Amino acid sequence: LLGTRAFTTPALAAKRPACGDIETCRAEGERKEAELEAKYPTVRLGDGVSYKEKGKGVGNAVVENGDVLEITYAVYTGSGNYMYSLPSREPGARDGGSSYRVKMGNSPPDIPPAVERTLLGAKLGSTRLVEVVPRLGFAVSEWQPLPEGFAGKQRMERYRALLSGNGLQPGYNAVLLFEATVQNIRKAQPRA
Repeated sequence: LLGTRAFTTPALAAKRPACGDIETCRAEGERKEAELEAKYPTVRLGDGVSYKEKGKGVGNAVVENGDVLEITYAVYTGSGNYMYSLPSREPGARDGGSSYRVKMGNSPPDIPPAVERTLLGAKLGSTRLVEVVPRLGFAVSEWQPLPEGFAGKQRMERYRALLSGNGLQPGYNAVLLFEATVQNIRKAQPRA
């Protein structure tokens, strides 16, 4: 009978973490975080705009205002959950091309202003992971770039609702992460 012996299954048994105890795990996590920060230091531009450079890029050309860029990107929630990207990771989504065209300094901007600020000075092939604060985010860029797929559109609508609130709860200043890779730089033509 089950009542006479302790009944446990591998799923119910208390498992010890691979690193041992809680203090060892915490120390290991802090060590890994310090390694990542050393490898990809955070660059702070002010106004709450910051990014990590994940790929330095090549060549001598750097992004300036007026340049036209081709970028690929992925948008994540502040906790790192995927929202949408170009090229899309969603089954059946039309990409409308493999990159997104951005004219730097456009009004309204083609991408969130926080992302545009962080791309200034980037080189061909640079990848930057940008923390997008709402006041310099999608609402300012007229919600561009829009997701193509159904799931991405649903995630963006949930994000909009989170910012504005639902009548019972006030809006929340939810941060997004925007990872952009510069695929091409077309330099602005000098004015005569």
